[in-house]
Parts: sequence; C-alpha cells; structure tokens
Amino acid sequence: MTDRSPSEDAQPSALQTLLHGRLGLPGGGATWTPDFCALIVYVWTIHSYKAPIGFAAVLVLLASLVLGGRRIRCPAPVLFFGLFLVWATLGSLTSNYWPTVSDRLIDFWKIWLIFFGAVNVLGTRSQIRTFLVVYLGIFALYPVRGILYNIVTGQDHMGRYAWNFVFSNPNDFATLTILMLGLTVVALQSATRGWQRAGAAAGMLILPLCVMFTQSRAGFLGLALFAVLLLLRSRPNLRVIALLVVAAGAVVLFAPSSVWERIGGMYEMPTDASAHDRYTIWKVAAAIISDHPLFGIGLGAYPDAHFDYSLLRAEWANVQGKWATHSTWLSITAETGIPGLLLYLAMLGSVFRRIALVRRRLPARFEEWRFDLRYLEAGLAGFMMCASFGVYQSLPYLYLYLAFAWVLAGMFEDGTQLSDLARRAASPPSHQPSAMPTASPGVPTASPLAIATSAVPPTRPIA
Repeated sequence: MTDRSPSEDAQPSALQTLLHGRLGLPGGGATWTPDFCALIVYVWTIHSYKAPIGFAAVLVLLASLVLGGRRIRCPAPVLFFGLFLVWATLGSLTSNYWPTVSDRLIDFWKIWLIFFGAVNVLGTRSQIRTFLVVYLGIFALYPVRGILYNIVTGQDHMGRYAWNFVFSNPNDFATLTILMLGLTVVALQSATRGWQRAGAAAGMLILPLCVMFTQSRAGFLGLALFAVLLLLRSRPNLRVIALLVVAAGAVVLFAPSSVWERIGGMYEMPTDASAHDRYTIWKVAAAIISDHPLFGIGLGAYPDAHFDYSLLRAEWANVQGKWATHSTWLSITAETGIPGLLLYLAMLGSVFRRIALVRRRLPARFEEWRFDLRYLEAGLAGFMMCASFGVYQSLPYLYLYLAFAWVLAGMFEDGTQLSDLARRAASPPSHQPSAMPTASPGVPTASPLAIATSAVPPTRPIA
C-alpha cells in the first residue's frame, strides 16, 4: 500500500518548480554574469532608446561567451536563421539595390548574433527567472507607460494610440504586445512572491487594453487568437479565465467608441480604403515574387522595388511610392525568394516543434508545465497572425522571445529527465535485500546526482 502526499497532487507551475529547485537541475547558478548583464542592457536599450549602446552590449555579450569558457550551442532556430541569412547574402549578389541591401544585411547579421547570444546566455534557472521579470518590467516601464500616458493626456493620431520609436506605429505596438502577453501569463503562473503575482495580473489586464487602444485590426485578430488558444486546455485554469473576463470587461468599459467602429469596419474590408490599398500592395508584391522567385530582390529592398513596379500599371497608381508589403511573409518571399521563406518558416517551425515535443513527453505529474509551454505557443501564434499584416522580420523582439521559449523548453526536458533519474536513484533496486535500509523521502542518496543537483525530488513513502 502506498500513501500519497497531498503536495504531489498539486503540481506547481514549471517556472515555480525551477525556482524552488524541484527539477533536480543544477543550483540556481550565477545570475549577473557579464554576458547576462550585457543582454539585459541590450533589452533596455531597444525599449528605452536612452543610449545608443545596443551594439556595444552585443559585443560585450559575445566576448563574454567566448572568454567565459562555457559550451556554445547553435540550436535549430539559430541555425535556420543563419541559413536564411546566408541565402539572402548570396541573393544580394544579383540585386539591383545593393546600397540598400548591403546595409540591411549588416543589420540582420547583428540580429543573428543577438539571437545566438541570447540562446547561449540563458543557462541557469535564476537567469531565466531574472530575464523574465526584468524583460516584462522594462516593457512596462517604457512602451506601456508611454501609451498609458498618451491615453490619459489624449495624445492620439486619428484616435489611435501608441508610443515612440519602433512603438510609434499602433500596429507594431499591438503586435509586439501580443508577445509580451505570452510571457506575462507564464510569469503569472510561476510567480513566487506577491509583488510578482500582482504585477503579472496587472499586465494581464492592461496589455489587452493597450492593444485595443491602438485600434489595430491585426492586433485584435492576434489578441483573439491568443485568448482562444489560452482557453483550449484539457482542464480550465480558473485564474487565467477570471483575468480574461476582467480584462474583457475593462476593454468594454474603457475603450472609446472609435475602437468598436474600427473593429466593426472589419466586416467592410473589401470597401475599406486602407484594406483596398493593402490588397493592391499585395498584388505588386506578387508581381515581384513572380519575377524573382529564387533569390528575390535583396533583403530590405522591397520599398525601392515597389516604387519601380508601382509605375508599371495604372491600377497600381494609388500605391505609388516606397511602400512596405504590410505582410512579413510576402516581404520575406519578395526579398529572398521562395527558398528564403521556407528557411524562415523552418526557424519558426523548429520552435513550435520543440515546444510540442517537450509538452507531449512531459509525464502526467508535470501537467502544469505543459500549460506554460502552451502559453508561449499562444503568444507566438498571435504574433504570427499579426505578422500577416505587418513587416517584423527585422525587429529583434521576436528573436528574444524565440530564444526564451527554446531555452525554457529545453530546461523543462532536461529537468524532467534528471528528476526521473533522481527518483530511480532514491528508490531501492528490486534485488536489494529487505534488511538493507531504504532511502528516506526527500533525502539524497549516494547517487552522483546528489552532488550535481540542488535538490532531489521527494519520493513517495513506502508503507
């Protein structure tokens, strides 16, 4: 007969377990290493724009990785993104827009270095925790604070609200906020302190409201997809559902009538002037792709090529000029060809596949961990919905999110394996004589894991 401890039925969330060391992972480890500090400085720089030190922070990060002697990883998404850039670099040799393409290639390779660095820097659970809290804090301190200030003071553009810099475009603000929502739900589920839980709950209420005030129809679609995916669980999470209901009530209560008019206009998309222009731009992009299906026109060259192509047909006169594609997927295909799009989708698909595989492999006792991975999936899926109506492949925020999701999924998988090994090591072998003492619950045995891990998961007491 086996007794069951009450604590074994209520499994903590994944990050909470990581913080308490119950996965049998190595100890929390050093947090504020030079490379980690450089990553935090970079995150602060790209959100605050207070100092032009982003590239310097990246150089410090990479130098610390090389000199630190740690094992360097190049996982599938980083590899696919690198292959995408190699293909784009080869295609640039045939581009008619070399001055523009050469500058954009340099920018993209910098982003690859950031992606590569972030995957390698986040190596301990204390760094995972600190990165999550600091990242969300920076986003709240700058973009969120900025849009709330503009809402309160009435500083809008045709009824739409945003902030400054990259976040000055309401559509871009809404899209990037969807990613932060994914991280916010994970933070809410894993909060171990009251102020963390309160901050994450506030984010769950405020961020959807910010998306609505941008009046971004793409943002609304991404937010709706995010909410639907959150609710598609094997068992409901009452806390998340309650916060979604409260957030929906706050949106209904505080969102101005212009928000509902713009959303209602989605039913009139075929006759909407903005939608008609976007559809015409997509026709121009399709013509460019038809003429350059292999290598494209060069990374970052679409506005210049659009200007040239828009002069060719009278029906494209309303979109003459240097326009963007208003679609990440069309932009990538037009600039790097169909192979470039496939490589980019392989990068995203590798992250989805990693999360799905880890989620399916997790034992039943780690059910809450599966849900944390679903939250990250929901944020990425919502972003991809928004990306169908905007151009975001050149922004670093997506790659930081992908790095966090990849590292966290890998840490869950490794931790589960170590936890199983520790359980087996703490249990007496079947051929052990009955006179020998058995392992006491929660007490490390002579297994090497007892030295390499911060805590051995408790075993069930044997009657």
